[in-house]
Amino acid sequence: MPYHQRKDLPTKPGIYYVGSGDFPVMYIGISLNLRNRHLNHHRQSEFTELKNAVIRYRVVTEDLLNRISNLTENLRRLEKQAINYYQPELNRKAVTTHPKLSLGGVYIQTHQVATAGYCPHFNVQDGEELAINTSVSKIHFIERAIKVQRPIFLIASGNYEDYERENYDNLSELVIFKNEKIYIIISCFIPYGCEIDHSYEQNYIVYGGNSKIFIEPYVILNNKPGFKEFKKSYLTVGFTNCEKSPFAQILLNLGGFQLI
Repeated sequence: MPYHQRKDLPTKPGIYYVGSGDFPVMYIGISLNLRNRHLNHHRQSEFTELKNAVIRYRVVTEDLLNRISNLTENLRRLEKQAINYYQPELNRKAVTTHPKLSLGGVYIQTHQVATAGYCPHFNVQDGEELAINTSVSKIHFIERAIKVQRPIFLIASGNYEDYERENYDNLSELVIFKNEKIYIIISCFIPYGCEIDHSYEQNYIVYGGNSKIFIEPYVILNNKPGFKEFKKSYLTVGFTNCEKSPFAQILLNLGGFQLI
């Protein structure tokens, strides 16, 4: 349909393709509610500027919904396949934000390798869209991070055997810490929106752009100055704001952010 008719999109989960008359697929994304996603999309101004902008979509049928155990993961897999095939121009273009930050929140989300498994963020490139799932009880943190455009860091934790079991790459970098729990930064991004993820018992899925992926080499936190104190205070509470910790500045430096 023409993009200006996006209010008529179904309120169902699915994958969507935005393009123009000359370039049918310029952006690919997924959503658990296609209409809501496009009533306030972070790239809406870019989409509306396209000549003869259109949106194509495929919804997840009720039959398929009943058979899928993890809707979000399956949609992300489909999205990745489509992006690899079409190589859409706007998916590779970072959302414009200022690389410098004023004083404010620095948010972290933990990822326990033993229960959450391999993190697909490592399969994307810097600048691509990312998403994390977090508890509905953290909605006040999430809304604040989105409103003021503050970075979110995803930090994984696990024993060496956990990373090995889940087929993480570059295990040689982790061997030196084999006798302790290993903490690595997976990614960071600037959040721009969220929606309820019913497949995770009313959790939220948080979307973000301007991402940075920390691989080759890994950023291992175990030996960073001040990390032991940071771990005790902040790495046991899931999604939270850690701006009061001196270690927040180290995270910002690792993410390439500068304070103004």
